[in-house]
Amino acid sequence: MTEEVLLTRRATLYSALAGIGAVAVASSSASAQDAAARPLSGKVAIVTGARNNQGRAYAVELARMGADLVLHYHRAETLAEVEETAALVQAEGVRTALVSGDLGDPAVARAVFDLADSTYGGADILVHTAGAIIKKPVAEFADEEFEKLLNDNTRTTFYTMREAARRLRDGGRIVAIGTSLTAGAAPGYAVYAGTKAPVEEFSRMMARELGARGITVNNIAPGPLDNPFFHSAETPESTEFATRLAPSGRLGTEADIVPVVATLTGPEGAWINGQTLFVNGGYLTR
Repeated sequence: MTEEVLLTRRATLYSALAGIGAVAVASSSASAQDAAARPLSGKVAIVTGARNNQGRAYAVELARMGADLVLHYHRAETLAEVEETAALVQAEGVRTALVSGDLGDPAVARAVFDLADSTYGGADILVHTAGAIIKKPVAEFADEEFEKLLNDNTRTTFYTMREAARRLRDGGRIVAIGTSLTAGAAPGYAVYAGTKAPVEEFSRMMARELGARGITVNNIAPGPLDNPFFHSAETPESTEFATRLAPSGRLGTEADIVPVVATLTGPEGAWINGQTLFVNGGYLTR
């Protein structure tokens, strides 16, 4: 074999090896980009109250991050709405499972996690948004109205977070939705804020209880959001007043809260624990 042929073959071999290396680097880079874009791939998230508003927005964001979803909704008559949420979630290339019922019943909270177990083999994340609002002075509250808010805001939170504490996999995330009203005073909101206030204490104490398992527990306290939940309790005048309270001069939207949910449920949220995060544009501060 002549020296010229040998040099040509060596050059060809080096070129081929360089090409393989380039492919390997490109593949590694693509994998890293995929992991960064979908940091919850392989995780399972439960979202309560997922039929619309905050629940829908957070479910879609978790799907974008790669998580498979269990979508909870309260009443059978809202099935069409939660199916819309499911379609948006599935469009992100992940799986969904639906479950309905009143989370004020501990058996329903167990059923939600049972579905995660039977469908996916377990759950890693809980985002609890379920709740209800009635705005009126304390003196005008009927017993049944108080019981409704106690059930929908306090019992649902306790039973769902208790089940999460028992059954989330190690390294999991619990995010509960409270209210910025716990940082201020607003006429007509005593019972609503009072029945949402335990969210903050559950989060603080459970963070201590679950810390050894790498599970974080946090409470997001949004300000008034421009959605049907807020407007159902307000008049045009009270809406304008609430709007003026924020330095930005506007109501919030789910899009303002989504990045916080993404941070708390993602890998970068591991050092945020036991906190109440007031996300309200300066509407109220504490």
